[in-house]
Amino acid sequence: MTKTAVITGGSSGLGYALAELLGEQGYHIVLLARNKQRLDDAVAELAKKNYAVNGIICDITNENQVREASEKLKADYGKIDFLILSAGEVTTKLLCDYNGTAELKKDIDIDLWGTIQSAYFFTPLLVNGSKMLMISSGFGIMGAAGYSIYCAAKAGIVNFGESLRRELLYKNIAVYVACPGDMDTPQFRNEVKNQPEWMKQESPRKVMPVEVAAKKILKQCNGHKKYLIITGSDVKLLATASKILPRKWRDWLLDNMLPRPK
Repeated sequence: MTKTAVITGGSSGLGYALAELLGEQGYHIVLLARNKQRLDDAVAELAKKNYAVNGIICDITNENQVREASEKLKADYGKIDFLILSAGEVTTKLLCDYNGTAELKKDIDIDLWGTIQSAYFFTPLLVNGSKMLMISSGFGIMGAAGYSIYCAAKAGIVNFGESLRRELLYKNIAVYVACPGDMDTPQFRNEVKNQPEWMKQESPRKVMPVEVAAKKILKQCNGHKKYLIITGSDVKLLATASKILPRKWRDWLLDNMLPRPK
């Protein structure tokens, strides 16, 4: 019986790279994205490779659209074997530079609330043996200047995912949270383009090809019991340092590694 993989934010970046790999594995892919043109293009590209694929227009911050998507998935497929919650975006600015609370809330809605809302509506379609993967970030396990709202949202996903993992153990549903570092995606290139001058580093950031990151993440989703997936060596180093170093040393390390306003 064909397995179904549902991917939010699947029209580009990591979501699309994961869709390609799952298509190779024989999954029927269902991409969810809010931009119709990009969604249509992604579906067409996957179809050219003879993968079974469909697309659903869905803004994960819109309750009605997420509910309707879940109803369509239930009617068309009955269940979800692999749910990947990948949609998100990055804003790089200081907290005091946001243009009001509405802009603050918009970032939280996209990067945290959209994931929670999607999980709420799609989790009932998971069955015994299904998997759920949420995409957080290396900044979900540390805070960086200029990423305050993004860090808060991604840290929320880390803890939300851990809670869901425990909630779904009795159903034999595996839950994973990936915390990748910088990846070569349209979102990353846009992030670097729009970041303020003080944030730009003299030495180039370590950027992993998105296809490599996707392979590493899916490999860890193949029966591993550890729910937190860290792909980049730089993020692994900082995560390890956070565990073994006293807090003041850990803070000193991050203060001297990450850019700050001058």
